[in-house]
Amino acid sequence: MELKTGCVGYSYPEWVGPFYPRRATQEEFLEMYGKVFDLLEVDSSFYRIPTPEMTQEWSRLVPDGFTFTAKFPKIVTHEREFRQAKEPLDRFLRAMGALRPKVPVLLVQLAPSYTMIRGEEELFDFLKDLPRDFRYAVEFRHGSWFNETVYRELRKLEVAMAWSEVQYTEPPPIATTDFIYMRFIGDRSLKKLGWVQIDRIPEMKKWLANLRAVQDKVGRAYVFFNNHFAGFGPACVDTFRGLAGLSPVDFKAIHAPGPGQKRIVDF
Repeated sequence: MELKTGCVGYSYPEWVGPFYPRRATQEEFLEMYGKVFDLLEVDSSFYRIPTPEMTQEWSRLVPDGFTFTAKFPKIVTHEREFRQAKEPLDRFLRAMGALRPKVPVLLVQLAPSYTMIRGEEELFDFLKDLPRDFRYAVEFRHGSWFNETVYRELRKLEVAMAWSEVQYTEPPPIATTDFIYMRFIGDRSLKKLGWVQIDRIPEMKKWLANLRAVQDKVGRAYVFFNNHFAGFGPACVDTFRGLAGLSPVDFKAIHAPGPGQKRIVDF
């Protein structure tokens, strides 16, 4: 199994100093992030649908081989719950299309209140109608979804059931397609971020064992760390990579100049 690791989001003021250089500006963050990591889950698309011009700029700022994923906007998944959502959905897919081929997977995150009884028909009709230009993962945050009927439907659609370490529920480590989408989210108990404050190694080891248990069935796993999981996403990625026997995160690479490039602020 190929393990790709990265963070949920990249534009955090708390990372200036611990990760980004102290004089770094927000305009430089993504380019710097792409020197250290090759995987990013775009969290901002949940709150605001980007334009194709924005996503094209994201693509320009990162190297070849970099992989984005992105969350469907909450207006589609939470506010309209997949009903009468064609216009915002089309805008989101158009923006993500401008980012291809760097964005292979898109994430549908459901609300904790969205139960199977309430939304089974709408969700699966929605998934069936999505374009095949992308692969998809669904993160369930209510336990009613964890049953064989759902797994069977996801396998039929070749959609991944996201694995996640999150406060609302714990998904069983069931693989429903040929890739795993793993999210270490945690809770919102940490108010100050920028350093590791909680020992999350037991949780990492648990999910790493689950990944190894299905490695003969899947070819790739996308693994993401949120700041709130332990306090500092980049350090969590580094710890997880060590546990998995992968090379450490090269934090010093953030200071390397791009090939033939100046900093953005120099233009």
